Amino acid sequence: MSSGLLIARATILTVNADDEVIDEGAILIERGRIADIGPSAALEARYPNAERLDAAGHAVLPGLVNLHLHSGLIRGTAEDLPVFEWLTKYVDPKHRALTDELAHAAARLSYTEAILSGTTCVMDMYRFMHRCADAADELGLRATLAPYVVDKPGMDYFESLDKNVRLVQERNNTSNGRIQVWFALEHLAYCTEGAYRQAAALAEKYDTGIHTHGEESIEMARRLKAETGRWPVELFYDRGILGPRTVLAHCVWLRDEEMELLARTGTSVAHCPVSNLKLASGIAPVKELLDLGVTVGIGTDGVKENNNLDMLEELKFVPLLQKARLLDATVIKAERALRMATIDGAKALGLDREIGSLEIGKKADLIAVDFRKHHLTPVIGGRYHNVVSNLVYSASGADVNHVVIDGRVVMRDRRLLSADAEEIRQSAQAAAERLFALREPFIPV
Repeated sequence: MSSGLLIARATILTVNADDEVIDEGAILIERGRIADIGPSAALEARYPNAERLDAAGHAVLPGLVNLHLHSGLIRGTAEDLPVFEWLTKYVDPKHRALTDELAHAAARLSYTEAILSGTTCVMDMYRFMHRCADAADELGLRATLAPYVVDKPGMDYFESLDKNVRLVQERNNTSNGRIQVWFALEHLAYCTEGAYRQAAALAEKYDTGIHTHGEESIEMARRLKAETGRWPVELFYDRGILGPRTVLAHCVWLRDEEMELLARTGTSVAHCPVSNLKLASGIAPVKELLDLGVTVGIGTDGVKENNNLDMLEELKFVPLLQKARLLDATVIKAERALRMATIDGAKALGLDREIGSLEIGKKADLIAVDFRKHHLTPVIGGRYHNVVSNLVYSASGADVNHVVIDGRVVMRDRRLLSADAEEIRQSAQAAAERLFALREPFIPV
């Protein structure tokens, strides 16, 4: 007997330790967790009273983990510039003009986009993040919040460590544990050595993680080396932030010694391939990091530098870039890329015992992708099983039909159930127009 939810007749991609695939499988969800998983016929007979969601023709897999994003409203308006010129001309002026209400609208828009495209968990680095917590709570998203902390002179329009502490105290481990708060520092060029050391001490005190930008610009990496005598990851090590509860975004330009430091300290990396391409930053050495045992998850970065939050689109670029960079078609197979977008992202966030794979006892964060599409046909089993390959190389976020987070169905048949998606879109449109007006005085001539 069961009053839970039975997702039936799907191809189940468990992403467990054996990457087990269950054709014509089913999952039972009870009290927010996976209570049973196996052949659909057996589970349908075992739980005749469960509510049933027929997922025939779908692949069911763990919800995607977006390990690095920035909520935002300036999509498509800050284009075709090198990264630091882009920051100076468009992004920093936006931060000067941002308000908590505008940040709330941006978070609601970004989190809605994430859910609609199959992401169930995000690491968001943004501002006024008490309002981001409100948005995640409303929409039912799992979110680790990492405020933009900056302490260099003249940049007091960003967040401070004091505000970061208050956010940890007030919102960490809230919304049934879906909302976590980490300490976060914007960039080595924006933060003092003391800020990093203080963040490391605070993260230890409050038992939370640390997030910051690893280097994506070769020019900035060289400048930091010229100014300090140390490469960026060496600076992070000197300042005490590397470790198993730290995630560095990008890490495009790494020397062998830096990669070895990441491996030795257990530090994780958020790989953002589309952003790195769009800003002409380069291609991160993902294959080498994986070979060293570094945990590498996947992030979209923000809507201003991607320009979307579609993790399934992002997923395709991960193996393609490594194959092209190394001229080796065998590196980063589809199954490995899928692990990076699910269980490895969860591991980087310290959540791999709860989410990231479909296993009995884990929290029910999962998505159902509709394979009854021309671009996902044929679906083949047996010797030529192609569901994982089609998911990685052919699917997009628009193919996601159902989303479950923390055992709650938040999207069904592509209809958002946790909030009014159209109201969110309209509110974001109005907020963006307001932001552009407020930002105008700060745009450099």
